Amino acid sequence: MSIEIARKLLEEWLLQRGGFRVVDKLSEREVVLMEGNNTVYLRISTEEFPTESYIIDELSNVMRNRFNYNKAYIAFPQSARGGLINGKLFRSNRVGVYIYDLSSSDPERAVEELIPSIPIQLQQGVDESIKKRIDDLEKAINDVRNSLSGVNIQPLAKDINELRNRVMRIEQTINELIERLNRLESVGPQGTRTPNTAVQEGSTISNELPDFLSNNPWIEVLRRRWWEWVSLMS
Repeated sequence: MSIEIARKLLEEWLLQRGGFRVVDKLSEREVVLMEGNNTVYLRISTEEFPTESYIIDELSNVMRNRFNYNKAYIAFPQSARGGLINGKLFRSNRVGVYIYDLSSSDPERAVEELIPSIPIQLQQGVDESIKKRIDDLEKAINDVRNSLSGVNIQPLAKDINELRNRVMRIEQTINELIERLNRLESVGPQGTRTPNTAVQEGSTISNELPDFLSNNPWIEVLRRRWWEWVSLMS
């Protein structure tokens, strides 16, 4: 299907209605018109057998620039008529639909406004401000993406895994110490342990600690404090 023939048919039909004039051609498929004081964006689809997903994609493309124009339309060929076009979806996005038929012998009936476009009021100052903010955000996102693309995260991932393993070993050691302290508390001051026994058991505990805790001075302090408490309670 020729896009030029379809565009010419639509332009002539709109011009014959009066009040319309073409002011810009953005691409082969995109035309900007004026209707009085309203700017009208028209996107032309030439897909002969459009699917529902294709129609939704076309609507998404229109919505990217929807707030730059008072009205917006998508023109579909006759084959798109029927249940493929979700009227509620188009109306909620204020986008209209034209249906055109290249095989029609009557120029007046070659195009039909299936869904009118709901006009929106444009505020140029606000639109320019929002557009600038969007452009700035897109630039910032691209800068971050470019900076991250050169970062090698493999060493960082390795360090994180090592830290995770160390934390797991520390948790395991703490749980073992808590279990041993609970056993000692269950014996209480009635136990027959002596300071020599404490030293021997402390040495055993020290030998079983991981390398990163075995030389920690706080382990010895905690051990002495425990046996001082046991001695006081005896």
